[in-house]
Amino acid sequence: MSRPPTVPMFDVSLLKHLIPICELQLQDRHTLASKSHVLALQRGEELVAADQHRWLLYLLEGKLDVRAAKQPSELFDARDKRALHPVFIEGEHKSHAQAQTPCKIICFDRQLFNTLLDYEFISGTEVTAIETDDGETNLFNAIMHAFNAGELQLPSLPDIALKVKTAAADPDVSIADVAHIVEADPAMAARLIQVASSAMYRGLTPVHSIRDAIMRMGLVATRNLVIGLSMKQLFKTKNPMLIDRMHELYDHSIEVAALCHAVGHRVKHPREDYLLLAGLVHDIGVIPILAYIDSTGLVVEDSKALESIINKLRGVVGSMVIRHWELPAELVTVVEDAENWHRDSGNKMDICDLVVIAQIYSMLQRHQLKDLPKLEEVPAFKKLFKGQPDPEFARQVLHDSHDEVVEVMRLLKI
Repeated sequence: MSRPPTVPMFDVSLLKHLIPICELQLQDRHTLASKSHVLALQRGEELVAADQHRWLLYLLEGKLDVRAAKQPSELFDARDKRALHPVFIEGEHKSHAQAQTPCKIICFDRQLFNTLLDYEFISGTEVTAIETDDGETNLFNAIMHAFNAGELQLPSLPDIALKVKTAAADPDVSIADVAHIVEADPAMAARLIQVASSAMYRGLTPVHSIRDAIMRMGLVATRNLVIGLSMKQLFKTKNPMLIDRMHELYDHSIEVAALCHAVGHRVKHPREDYLLLAGLVHDIGVIPILAYIDSTGLVVEDSKALESIINKLRGVVGSMVIRHWELPAELVTVVEDAENWHRDSGNKMDICDLVVIAQIYSMLQRHQLKDLPKLEEVPAFKKLFKGQPDPEFARQVLHDSHDEVVEVMRLLKI
């Protein structure tokens, strides 16, 4: 058991050498340091990565023996260059460290670090380009101040999703283990059984237990579905001015997810298990923006100002949420580039390409033609429908996928 955290006593100039903290500007490194704390460990005391996931830990003094799951141990010495890197690698929750000598460990808030880094990105690219009226500028500045102060509240991954995600990351986990976790949430269990019994998973016969549902879908698909389905509880607000916008956001996310899955299924995309989740999270960055306006009582005088703010910030805020939830890096690309019609990642199609196509299909279905690009000029369409450059072919795919899209949307709304 470690001693209680103490007020940090260290040379702040050390931060310019720590990786990846060195990427921050000087002022932001000082901000991060002001929110840090130091842990003192006696010889033999341990730290478990899963318990420290919200912190970036660096060894200041002493020696640590760090062990990852099924990997040989690694000795950390505060005097070595290895100590310039975090003690635990992000996402490796099975790792743990044992003090070989009395140690001091500095702990930095991981979410604050990501927020500061993203704020620097915004400040360097988007802010200077804003020419708006006073109402929009005031709203933008208020949100930017929240970024800078680390006050923007990112949504937490719902409890059932966090438990299933953590379990699925364990190489020794069994289907029975995951089934036991899901059974504690009867509503989620019922939804998974319905999905597994549907045509979406080619269910010729219905399944009647969560264990059978997981066996049919697989652990990866189950994990992604639990994360995606549990997100419904995040699309809530008590602000009458924002209720319609939040409902619209939820409906759009479901539609894009269903379109993404249906088109991906048609073209036999190798990452089908991720397509629903990618569609559901592609606009996750909008939620913290609406939640901040709700919690602070900021007045949004017209919807155009709100949409302008959302369009400028949804990508970078979304990437903050994806990293906060420790989801795959390819989903960061999705939230950052889902609105980028001319994104070209090369010859190989990826999940983001499908989300871009799903977004455009959604606009076609809703007759939102004003900002619609020419399909034959969109790199994602060129890759996914190679050899069929005719826009009518792309429209035919949408028509042929209609029934599947409707069924998937029904399942997601249960």
